Amino acid sequence: MYQLKYVFENNIPLFDCNFCGNCNGFIESKSLIHIKNRGCCWYYPKYTLMDIRNILIIGREDFIHNLFTLNNTKVSNFYIEVNGFFDKSSYEKYEGSEEFDTRLFFRVCPFFDTNGCGINFKLRPHPCNLYLCREVIEFAKDKYKLYSKERIDYYSYMNYYNEQIKQDLRSKRVDLLSDNKLVLELLKGYNIPQFEPRKLDTISLNRNETVNTHCFRNNKERIIIDECV
Repeated sequence: MYQLKYVFENNIPLFDCNFCGNCNGFIESKSLIHIKNRGCCWYYPKYTLMDIRNILIIGREDFIHNLFTLNNTKVSNFYIEVNGFFDKSSYEKYEGSEEFDTRLFFRVCPFFDTNGCGINFKLRPHPCNLYLCREVIEFAKDKYKLYSKERIDYYSYMNYYNEQIKQDLRSKRVDLLSDNKLVLELLKGYNIPQFEPRKLDTISLNRNETVNTHCFRNNKERIIIDECV
């Protein structure tokens, strides 16, 4: 039986869905690159200051330092983005007529692994952990409403405190580009209240179709940088 459940640990949420990887191939999961079982893993992870802080608080400063060393990492003043693979030449030849950015057909996350996400959920930015495909939302029906509210509330919480931290760093005239070591030390010292999660019931997803055994989420903890640009 497929299920959607809510996991919350160390101030980090996860919409844990064992249906992931078993979709009917709706448009967002369409892959026109050499990796055909990529699912919806086309997002390039973007770590905000609050995402970085959450990772530091669980004692994984080594992971953040490792991000700084990757050739495909883009460091901005107040966030870290890890770029994945993008087949630019194929994208430029594509003549599709979809009403959204079709670059996602030609992208793959740098942490993608054939057995699922290559890093533990506590090391992902929050948009990855709270993403649900349209098919799962449709199966969940009205029961999804509380999950949706939780997602909105957590985004608001993260955005609010991220902006507070950003303003404080600006007042100190420091950022990730000028002195990332100092920023990491400051992030560990901020007194930020924990998010107060709802208690969400596990949702059974009823679907009577053949199951694809591939799963796009697991908790293996390794960084996949092969094929990254």
